[in-house]
Amino acid sequence: MELLCVLSAVLALFCGCTVLTLKCRVPASVAPLTMLSILVAVLTLAAMAGVLYPAAWVLYALCLAGGVWVLVTRRQHTGAAAVLFTPGSVLFWGAALALAVYFFVRQPMAADFDELSLWATAVKITKVNNDLYATAELGTPWAATQNPGLPLLAYFFQFFGDYADWKIYVAYDILYFSAFAAVLGALPRSRWQAAVPMAAVLWCVPFFFTNYNHTIYLTTTYMTSYGDVPAGLVFGGAVAAWLALRQESAPKWAVLPILALSTNLKANTFVLALVAAGLVAVDEWLFADSGSFKDGLVRRTGFSVACFAAPMVIYYLWNVRYVGWLVTRNAGDSGVGETSAPLSAVVINGIKILLGQPVEGFYAERELQFRQAMADMSHQFWTSDGKLSMVGQGRNVVALIAVIFIVAVLAAVTKRLKARIAVIGVLSGVCFLGYNLMLALSYGFIFKGFQAEQLADYNRYIYSYYIGWFVIALACLSAALLPQIEVHATADGPTAVYTSTRRQPYPAFALFVLVLAVGMLFRQNQLILPQLSVLGFADSEFTDRKAARAEAELVCSYLAPDDRVFYVGQGDNGEGWFSAVFDFYPILVDYSGSVTTDPDTGETRMIGGGGELGLPELQPAEGVKSTYYHGFTAEELDGIVRGNGCTVLYIQTLDDIFVQSYADLFTDKLAAAENGETLLYRVTDAGFAPMQMEVSAR
Repeated sequence: MELLCVLSAVLALFCGCTVLTLKCRVPASVAPLTMLSILVAVLTLAAMAGVLYPAAWVLYALCLAGGVWVLVTRRQHTGAAAVLFTPGSVLFWGAALALAVYFFVRQPMAADFDELSLWATAVKITKVNNDLYATAELGTPWAATQNPGLPLLAYFFQFFGDYADWKIYVAYDILYFSAFAAVLGALPRSRWQAAVPMAAVLWCVPFFFTNYNHTIYLTTTYMTSYGDVPAGLVFGGAVAAWLALRQESAPKWAVLPILALSTNLKANTFVLALVAAGLVAVDEWLFADSGSFKDGLVRRTGFSVACFAAPMVIYYLWNVRYVGWLVTRNAGDSGVGETSAPLSAVVINGIKILLGQPVEGFYAERELQFRQAMADMSHQFWTSDGKLSMVGQGRNVVALIAVIFIVAVLAAVTKRLKARIAVIGVLSGVCFLGYNLMLALSYGFIFKGFQAEQLADYNRYIYSYYIGWFVIALACLSAALLPQIEVHATADGPTAVYTSTRRQPYPAFALFVLVLAVGMLFRQNQLILPQLSVLGFADSEFTDRKAARAEAELVCSYLAPDDRVFYVGQGDNGEGWFSAVFDFYPILVDYSGSVTTDPDTGETRMIGGGGELGLPELQPAEGVKSTYYHGFTAEELDGIVRGNGCTVLYIQTLDDIFVQSYADLFTDKLAAAENGETLLYRVTDAGFAPMQMEVSAR
């Protein structure tokens, strides 16, 4: 039944894509990415307006009505099958259906820290409430302000049936495949010699830029709800779609929703969206379809402006207006509120530092951190310490991308196409420097000191650009492999004579794609065993998560919908707590702590969210328990539990420190928990009383 629910979403998507292709002349290889982008844009605006659920019904109805419209008017579309099923679209629909069935059978689960703390949790909350996760009541003191594009994409595929983790992966992988299809672009069936190896290259891309060593654990590239890989693929896919649209003389507006989607995936994807918009805008503005720069200059200028407007509108509506409202509301409710410096001030002061101009206050204090971050990033780029891909450090990745651009320029058979590819290659390289500056500014002035010192998550932030950049290079090569028609005009008295020449690229360049595919497949096979990839993972990979979810379901069966749970997981580093938050929802698991504000610096900190609870004097000298120690007296802990509105304590893990510190708060001195008779204690006036329950062996 759940598989049918997902397939109904795929059917609705197919109907919408069919309308775009047969009625709007959007190439079948570009239609999936455009349609997904439109769906996300509509759902985003509807969710912000508080009408997500009815809007989803309307989208499904419109998609299915479009399918009926195409079916009724099918006689108007001669050769529809050939138009609908190109190499790109066949790759998309075949891969989408295959992964949907495969994940339904295998049932992978959300397991990583960030999945449980944000990405998968956001999808579950949106599905359960049929409303934005950002406005949902949670057991956390901060506002969840991450861009809603990916959770709402997953919501579309979760709409029918019950929530399931694997449906998230189906949704995101379908987005992956739509970007792959756009790269194949206008390649016709006659170019299958290039299309097949290009598809193999694209399958390897997410692995290739996110793995750099022999993998001994499951590689979850195609089974993750993180936003880094989708951000890179949509960034590159937008430019790939644009190249395909121009090649087919298709409606150019189809790229605008994709540019909007690019800024709606992660907080840092606004920069990527601007890069994609800039590449599309420059290509449109410099290279007129007619070949004459003056022809349609005003129209081309207007479209170029629209390329920037599409992502900027989404960014303004969400990141400025909506998030500003959320942060203000959260701060008014005694939450964390704003926790980082304004982006505009960060950019201005960072550039002043680079220009040697003096800065004051916060920025003067962080100047050393900013400069050190730049030095560390440069070290990662140039040396073997920075290996982050299957070809090594950043310099090797850039060299590989540069080679593909050069081959694409050589393969192009017209000077105009050569110039277009060269401009895209050079500008994307310049933008790479700008993206690195953005990362350095983030480490210098937005992230905390320890994050900058460790370059925390640097690989995830940088490979978004590498993935997109590589995809753009492949898209340029794909366009270069197509025959080009040159039109020549000669004067013959008072009239002009036009002659056209069809020029074919050399077959050797298609051979280059085959060599690239073989090389990437060979390298991937060297580093990732089949049983550690998406195609062959063992069921045991999710044994721990299945056990945790089973326990959560057992505990929730003894709770009321309005219960609020205080989490006790001694020795936890936060992962157990986030897992409980995810698994228990819609029952709320409290952050098990307090929010404090430093009177001198004004910095707001959250104390809680898993960790070791105990009396201040019992804190261990070292180890995980010391690192995540929350030193509360018995009176303070009792006050936090009751003050946060908790009605039940969930004893996930117990140790001697907790028993020694807080046994007197429990009516049975924690005897039932120690004997394995219960996991739950009810908050009563007399103390925390044990609840009767059947406890299975853990």
